[in-house]
Amino acid sequence: MAEVQTIHDVACGFCGLGCGDLTVEVEGRDVRAKGSLCPEAARLLRRLDTPDPMARVAGEVASPADAARAAHQILAAARAPLIGGLGVDMAGAGAAVDLAIRFGGVLDHYASDGLFRNYAAVQRTGWLSTTLAEVRNRCDVLLVVGDDPTATWGRLFERLYPVTPLFADQGRTVVFLGGAPGDKAKGQLAGAAEVIHHATPDPVAVLEALGSLIAGRRPPGENFGGIGADTLAGLAEDLRNAHYAVVTWNAADLADGDLVAERATALVDTLNVTTRAGVFPLGGRDNIIGVNQLMLWRLGYPLRTAVQGQASSHDGTLYATQAALGDADVLVWVSAFRPEPPPAFGGKIIALAHPDTVFDKEPDVLIPVGTPGVDHAGTVFRMDSIVSLPLGALRVATLPSVAEAVRRIAEG
Repeated sequence: MAEVQTIHDVACGFCGLGCGDLTVEVEGRDVRAKGSLCPEAARLLRRLDTPDPMARVAGEVASPADAARAAHQILAAARAPLIGGLGVDMAGAGAAVDLAIRFGGVLDHYASDGLFRNYAAVQRTGWLSTTLAEVRNRCDVLLVVGDDPTATWGRLFERLYPVTPLFADQGRTVVFLGGAPGDKAKGQLAGAAEVIHHATPDPVAVLEALGSLIAGRRPPGENFGGIGADTLAGLAEDLRNAHYAVVTWNAADLADGDLVAERATALVDTLNVTTRAGVFPLGGRDNIIGVNQLMLWRLGYPLRTAVQGQASSHDGTLYATQAALGDADVLVWVSAFRPEPPPAFGGKIIALAHPDTVFDKEPDVLIPVGTPGVDHAGTVFRMDSIVSLPLGALRVATLPSVAEAVRRIAEG
């Protein structure tokens, strides 16, 4: 029986929060989280000491070399590949870009909808964004727009609002503007901040009214998005009097995410005339921030970019995954962090996938890959874009990394 090894201060690369204090037990190739942490990390870190799935070509078991050769042949004959999913570490992201440069294709991350809703606001107005550390240490009034974000980021308020902040010692308030905080959020904020909830079906209208009130203009009407004008006037006064106010939201879960981002940005701009404030957009799932950064460094464009020959072109609408699938004849689906299945697609599919992935349609080529931070070391970016996190291997790998699998495909 293998000895149980306890590993402390393990970094998690799944949701973008970049928690680096996890404790994991490793017994042979069995990996399990120990202690209390978010269910998402516990689920995605869990591994059993069982044989890994084999590569397959047309549904038949194949050697890694044969699978790579089959993928190479499909890409060499492709007219318009889409390289999607892109749940990869930085080395895997670089390899995916190399693949697009060699064979051509559109590059997009499966979770990019929220990113591009935020981009729409940034392109129109710019914004003053803050970091996780700044929120944690200085923010005394936090405005949370939309549903309780702990459903996606399980330890968000634990990370943002410690019981003893570094500088913000004048009392702290978290205002939920939309969905009510759940028990998890309330538990994390207990003793750290006062919690206030204002229900609204229309956060855009509320943010617009708040911006006017902060600027000293009372808009006509007695109710905005279901919240009374006097209540909003009191909230505007609290924001004006804050030492460091922050507005946060998850654009991916908001139908009007781009408008929420724009109104939040305008509100923060107004606050910064007399005090200090910032926006803190939520995101970062499966290293989307790192993949986007790498594409900017390598190609000069973000995600949703097409590479053809020596040229690249970007279109945030035309090259979004669902739109690009309409023109693609080959989908290269890459998801190493989680068993995220590919979207429905009628053309050929090459899947570099998490070993637990369940497919509605058998890929033409399946190459199971290891997970960064479990099977092999890697690097990811935190959701606020400024911190890169090294992920360590927790067990001996028997599956290739995405970078290794892509290199084999390129070599044919």
